[in-house]
Amino acid sequence: MPQTLKLISITQLAPKTARRIIDLRPAVFLAPFIVLVALFTYWPLVHLSYLSVFKLNRFGPDRFVGVDNFLGVHDNAQFHDAAYNSLIYIFLSIPLKVFLPIPLAIFIWTMGAKIGNFYKAALFLPTLLSFVVVSIVWIWMLNPVMGLFQSAIGPLGLQMPSLLSDLASAIYVIIGVGAWKLIGFNVLLYLAGLSAISRDYVEAMRLDGAGDWIVLRRLIVPLLSPTTLFVAISTVVFTIQQVFTPIDVMTQGGPLNSTTNLFYLVYQYMFESFNVGYSAAGALLIFLILGLIIAAKMIWFEKLVHYS
Repeated sequence: MPQTLKLISITQLAPKTARRIIDLRPAVFLAPFIVLVALFTYWPLVHLSYLSVFKLNRFGPDRFVGVDNFLGVHDNAQFHDAAYNSLIYIFLSIPLKVFLPIPLAIFIWTMGAKIGNFYKAALFLPTLLSFVVVSIVWIWMLNPVMGLFQSAIGPLGLQMPSLLSDLASAIYVIIGVGAWKLIGFNVLLYLAGLSAISRDYVEAMRLDGAGDWIVLRRLIVPLLSPTTLFVAISTVVFTIQQVFTPIDVMTQGGPLNSTTNLFYLVYQYMFESFNVGYSAAGALLIFLILGLIIAAKMIWFEKLVHYS
């Protein structure tokens, strides 16, 4: 009798289990999101791949050119300058946008609510400004004739160098302007990560005799590592895009291509040279290069991340 009841119960539950397996309601709810992602993310990438291997003809059919667009971009001397500068932008932005915000966030985290909110607002204020406005303000401040810094040091008999016209310094000015504008946003990200760390952990380590350095190294930095990974990846992905406006407003890629990068080069191919094939090939190369950098970063950094 018990075996009969068991068989009956299994028989009754089986259709319900089957219905749960083929339940399409989650797919219905996800469908709008999937459609939007496919339409605005993956379809442009597919179309970009098509454009990168064709030469467009407004008066006839497009002509397949294979890898000629990629070879043309690679053989251009400007591409080598842009690629080298892109790596400089990325790797010099990491200490400024990834590591420098950590002590600033910890400093604010240890303060009271009122003074902490003041510093949050002060650091985040540049993030709210347009990059165009920020670039124009910095052009004025760095002007060697009538800029703010020249007005400050002029009475002392000093002359402000023309940093934006100097091959050796122009790219570092662009990096500094980008970091100055965006560092506050990353500080807020780290503060969000710090808010998840219970202060009871800190007090427990204090009771065990741990000093500030031990608490920082053994507790805060490990528990903050997931946020650090996110900030590092977003910095790598968006840095060469974020400095596009300062480059365009402040230097136009000069002097002598010393501040251009791959993102700005793709823009020049498309909207100055009107070479769609080269522009698409350059954009696809950016996608592949950033993908390789992010993959290497994930493999190396994931070992150092503590999620609990």
